[in-house]
Amino acid sequence: MNIDIKQIVTRYQNLRSQISHYTHDGKQPEIVIVTKNRPASLIIGLLNFLKCPIYGENRVSEALSKIEVCNNPNVDWHFIGHLQRNKVKRSLGKFSLIHSLADLKLANEIQKRAASSDIIANCLMQIDISEDGTKYGFSPDKEYLVEVITELSKMSHLQIKGLMTIAPFVSPEETRPYFKKMYELFNSLDIQSNHLNNIKMEKLSMGMSNDYIIALEEGSNMIRIGSAIFEDFSSK
Repeated sequence: MNIDIKQIVTRYQNLRSQISHYTHDGKQPEIVIVTKNRPASLIIGLLNFLKCPIYGENRVSEALSKIEVCNNPNVDWHFIGHLQRNKVKRSLGKFSLIHSLADLKLANEIQKRAASSDIIANCLMQIDISEDGTKYGFSPDKEYLVEVITELSKMSHLQIKGLMTIAPFVSPEETRPYFKKMYELFNSLDIQSNHLNNIKMEKLSMGMSNDYIIALEEGSNMIRIGSAIFEDFSSK
């Protein structure tokens, strides 16, 4: 199948224009272009048209291969999939942001590996907002999360930059209460963490191709978009 890069660029630009009025503190939402399963040749080709894009990958091996082939300092690579503890060592230093810090065991592993390499790992806490047993993440209980950030604040080689969640795969409007609850947690933890040097609620990563508008309406400032850019969404 021939891939029309200019068509993909047009979709990306249209998306950016569509969401431009959802500003937070004067800044437009960030778009993470989900490049999993997309060929390296395609994402390299996009660099001829996109200025400093954020690419999001779900699998460590695939991501590291693309990072090596791409070899471009103007790309901001994010890891957005489930991160297994045995993949932490290979991942550190390769991604500017890990969206999927899902439990304290993983946090401890990242801390240990980052300390041994003398680097700082920027992470988002993944919240299991629907608690339906199908996703990774911390419980959305506020009191529990305050305990969690207290533990994370002791890890000197972690920088917590905010929260991430994946809404249940339901109709877009049905995701609204989940995103609303996430925004409330985001603001609550911002207040609770204002005295902690390595915990800053800056990024709220929520919303994907099927529900990003609802997520933005409910306070997201970072969306993760793949199929709405790369595939035919004329029926959306």
